[in-house]
Amino acid sequence: MPYATIEESVSLYFETHGTGLPIVFIHPPVIGHRVFKHQQKLSKHYQIIFYDLRGHGQSSNGEAPLSIFLLATDLKKLLDEIGVEKAVICGFSNGGTIAQEFALLYPERTAALILSGGYSRVNSPNLYGLLHFAMLMAKLGKVPFLAKLQARTHKYFKEDEQEFFNYGKNADAQKVYEYCRAGLDYNASLSLHRLEMPILLVYGSFEVAMHHYGKDFQKAASQTEIQYIKGASHRVPPRHFLKFNRAIHKFLQKQNKPSPLS
Repeated sequence: MPYATIEESVSLYFETHGTGLPIVFIHPPVIGHRVFKHQQKLSKHYQIIFYDLRGHGQSSNGEAPLSIFLLATDLKKLLDEIGVEKAVICGFSNGGTIAQEFALLYPERTAALILSGGYSRVNSPNLYGLLHFAMLMAKLGKVPFLAKLQARTHKYFKEDEQEFFNYGKNADAQKVYEYCRAGLDYNASLSLHRLEMPILLVYGSFEVAMHHYGKDFQKAASQTEIQYIKGASHRVPPRHFLKFNRAIHKFLQKQNKPSPLS
């Protein structure tokens, strides 16, 4: 199994599929990289990179408390280790905070930024409540309960549910707590204007409470595009993967289209 040694006490599990423009996917708490199983279909056109954050899936915990800065630097070290100079960075939900931080820290390494259910800071009651609930469950050692909830709500096919549960139930409770806490405390609102790469935000049409976050991005970074997936809630990548994958492909094809001759 492929592992990248990030530091003496940390090895990150990763997978690569396909060739072409690299796209790295960053998962939310508990569920691990398997939440992107249906994005592997994009490997027909791109090099797809999945990995597990510290304390999740098959990655080691490490000794340092998690922060979004630390997780973003982990990603940079992972890309260094596997020889990827520049990649499209795609984050789902809380994973989007790591994606943003990476793009801010390493713009020269970021070909484009894609966020599904993304936010630059937590300022809505529903998101605040979800993160606090996950933190409470983690503090009580109930990560398997969180994994069961996620498996049920993120599945598309019947077999997805068992797979997501089996992969998420062993996430380290302390690291889940720290990851949620770090996302709750993260605030990149005053730095969004520094993002000059192409940006795509994807939201479900039903997650109305999240839509205002897209406006924050567009005000600060006018190149931001927003795609609303009809009939979807927050769990777009695993449950509406055909539309999500199509949105990614269309967006990236547009970025790579040759400029007309002058």
